[in-house]
Amino acid sequence: MYNINKPKLVFFQWLNKGSAKFYSALKQQHVKCLSEFFEVIVLNEEYDYQEVCDKYQPDITLFESGIASYTSQRHIKNTGAYPEIPKLGFYNGDACCGFHAAFLADMENWGIETFFSMSISLTEYLPEIVENLFFWPNFIDSDIFKDYGESKNIPIIISGNQNLLYPWRIKINKIVSKYYPSLICPHLGYLENRGTSRMMFGEQYARTINASWFSPGCGSMARDLVRKLLEVPAAKCCLITEKNPTVEAAGFVDMENCVFADENDILDKLDYLFQNREELEKIINAGYELVHSRHTFKQRDQIWQWFNLYKQLKPNQRIIQKNPFEPMAIVEISSGIKNSPIVVNALDKAIFHQGDEKLWAGQYDEAEACYLKCLNYVDYQSQPKLRLALCNLYKGNAAVANDWITQPIKWTLDVSKELAPDPVEWAYMIISLLCQGKLNDAIDYAHKYPSLCHPELERTRWVVNSLINQDTSPYSEPLKYRYSAHQLPNLNFQDWLDRLCIMLTACEQFDFVELLNGSASLKSHSLKTQIKPIAQLSNFINFKANKMTISQWLTSNLKALLRRPLSRLEARFGYFLPYEFSTIKSDEFFQTIRKIGKEQDVETALIIGASSGEIITEALLTGLTENPNKPNVFCVNISTPEFQKLQKRYIRESVVKYYDIPFLTLETIPQETSKIIKNIKQQNNVNIFDIILIDGSQIGFIIEELDEFSGYKLVLLDDINAFHNYRNYQQLLSNSNYLVFSQNTDLRNGYAIFEQKI
Repeated sequence: MYNINKPKLVFFQWLNKGSAKFYSALKQQHVKCLSEFFEVIVLNEEYDYQEVCDKYQPDITLFESGIASYTSQRHIKNTGAYPEIPKLGFYNGDACCGFHAAFLADMENWGIETFFSMSISLTEYLPEIVENLFFWPNFIDSDIFKDYGESKNIPIIISGNQNLLYPWRIKINKIVSKYYPSLICPHLGYLENRGTSRMMFGEQYARTINASWFSPGCGSMARDLVRKLLEVPAAKCCLITEKNPTVEAAGFVDMENCVFADENDILDKLDYLFQNREELEKIINAGYELVHSRHTFKQRDQIWQWFNLYKQLKPNQRIIQKNPFEPMAIVEISSGIKNSPIVVNALDKAIFHQGDEKLWAGQYDEAEACYLKCLNYVDYQSQPKLRLALCNLYKGNAAVANDWITQPIKWTLDVSKELAPDPVEWAYMIISLLCQGKLNDAIDYAHKYPSLCHPELERTRWVVNSLINQDTSPYSEPLKYRYSAHQLPNLNFQDWLDRLCIMLTACEQFDFVELLNGSASLKSHSLKTQIKPIAQLSNFINFKANKMTISQWLTSNLKALLRRPLSRLEARFGYFLPYEFSTIKSDEFFQTIRKIGKEQDVETALIIGASSGEIITEALLTGLTENPNKPNVFCVNISTPEFQKLQKRYIRESVVKYYDIPFLTLETIPQETSKIIKNIKQQNNVNIFDIILIDGSQIGFIIEELDEFSGYKLVLLDDINAFHNYRNYQQLLSNSNYLVFSQNTDLRNGYAIFEQKI
């Protein structure tokens, strides 16, 4: 039906230099799909839009952005020519990727106001564009993913990324591969190299799936409809996936055309279906029928639908899309009917919103933990980094805030090669300079990118002008401005200014506050700002002291009769008993740590933040003292009651040595810790520690401050959702000498274990 008089579409699809072959093949599928409905002309270099339209006379043009902004040149001039030709933007990328600002900048530069995305969860990350965003969902190439008639000799095939972006997949694959024979097909990245050249894709990959009974797959933490969820049933294999609104909207039904499962029922469902082969085959056939009838490139006509409706559009009408998988429609603007995207409840966005609740309630440390947890899923997201900058501005850490906000700006300007940054990020870059007292720098930055406009940025410019010229005119909101990747509370100008003054006061910029408010009354807040860290440490030590007393009492008085009811209380309220009595000893993570300490061939171990009552310390020490090698263990911490208690507890273990960090200020702890570690090495003739444990709840220590860390056999990090161990975690992830042995950002405050490559 689409082969007669196809409209002509010019597709600006950019070359991602150095991309893996499988990714380039995926991009070709976009062209193949569009070619079902349009006569497609693909352009991938720098162009003059007016000349392109003169030459090809297109009916519609489509501009790719998103992940395309990575290692690609996307310069097009004169995009204002031929305004009668509809222009569409195409966001190509994951909903949670780091190219939101680049995409919005591209759309602004090209004068595009209507967008399409394959990512159904994108509206939860960019809610500001929901009224202008339509979906062109992922699909399969039915010429590749089909029934090849392969003999099913693979019980389970496990493929795709296994990083923290896919928490469901990690949990399920670990369970499944432990109890069933499984073929592992590793995902080795997106850039062309020796590793990615080994990856299966295309027909080879489809045939391997076709030879398998089951394959687990999920839509990442964003709960999106990724290709894998369609490729598996399309190749006549039973899809195991996470139940969520996205897959249900796509037509998947548990035990009818797929298997919805979690860590609690996956084995029961697999056992049942392997024993009931006829029912399994019905599910496989139904999944195959669903995808081939609704989710191939031949059914993905959403852009074609939009184009035909656009030609019929009358004044005071708009196009809407109620569901990504249902036909679009024209409605009267006065009807109030709008796009109604699926609410997928992305996992990281739920954590992000928790962080916002803490942030706006003034609980800045708790908010920071939430935002860092988001970054441990995907470390290049800009939204959590802006919030971390805000937390630090409110806490008086202007330099740290500047570091956080600089990261996404550099990504947009240096990696994505955009001409201007995100306007909200730029506003808080200027504010971070003001909070450091750098008024001249703030003035310079405020005058950069004069065409960049957004209420947050215009308010910030007004403040800068007010500080250098008290006769500045009253502030007025801009009527038109650029979309931002960030959504902040909708405050009136005075409330916004009040919040800014809180930041300036926390950062001790009282002169600026006086100029803005005409009052010095906020100076009294400085005392709180200065004493807060010490007060926090004092409360921390007092709490530890009280906890030590409880622990001593339990150790000396706990009877076997009480252990069972107390264990039941732990199951209900969390771990609170000393390690030797606590049910945490059966916790998988701590069993792993104790086993590492006991069984690894180690001679030396370093525990930074060692403390009695900290289960990770006690689990590792218990294992190390049981190790037949009798390794030397060096424990380092501030001289707290708990650290002193730990020394008394292991007083008979001559191989365990203790080193107190002299407490001067919180800022000096890392430097003092580094000095002590150097002394330990010199005094004990140690070059490299075999195991290093850093407890982020005890000490803020960045591993890069060690002279060398590439020689450690194992690195254990606890509290990776806290700032310092977040930094350590990210650094080790990027270190080619280490592999992730085990990790979980959701358990307590997050942990990770790294092992050295052999």
